[in-house]
Amino acid sequence: MNDYEKQWITAAIINKDRRFFGYLVKEHQSAVRGYLRRLSKGDFALADDLAQETFLLAYRKISTFKAKGSFKAWLFSIAYRSFLQHIRKNSTNPLMSFPTETLEEAEIEDNSGTDISVKIDLEKAISKLNKNERSVLTLSFSYGMSHSEISDIMSMPLGTVKSHHTRGKTNLKKVLSSTKMVTAC
Repeated sequence: MNDYEKQWITAAIINKDRRFFGYLVKEHQSAVRGYLRRLSKGDFALADDLAQETFLLAYRKISTFKAKGSFKAWLFSIAYRSFLQHIRKNSTNPLMSFPTETLEEAEIEDNSGTDISVKIDLEKAISKLNKNERSVLTLSFSYGMSHSEISDIMSMPLGTVKSHHTRGKTNLKKVLSSTKMVTAC
């Protein structure tokens, strides 16, 4: 957490200042929306709705932020719970699957120079994993979070997170090799 972020959080908590909370939203909205897109298997509208719910809830609950971990991890835990709540509300089957939209080349940023078709194939493969594997791998690889941070975000024991991570990587490799998308993961 940088110094500006600490000041914004303090101002948002102490002064209940929406302007400073707005800076925090601007800083983290892309990451939260990206995480929720992965969880929702590419459903951009759902991800945007859940991101909005996440930030509204975060604003209301900002005084509960204890700075034991990063602000981003705190937001991701709210986002994850919002996602789970959406699943519970909208399905009798908690393992419901969401439709996977076709990812257009323009919707994926290409900052690393990686071939765009590989990114699209990877997104499709990740969407085939179960929600816990998708979440753990996204938090680990896309956002560089440790297993301990992921454990806090998902409210799961550390061993369970490690199991989801290992199983998710194995399943991702199977999906990628079965479709001959990528030979190495």
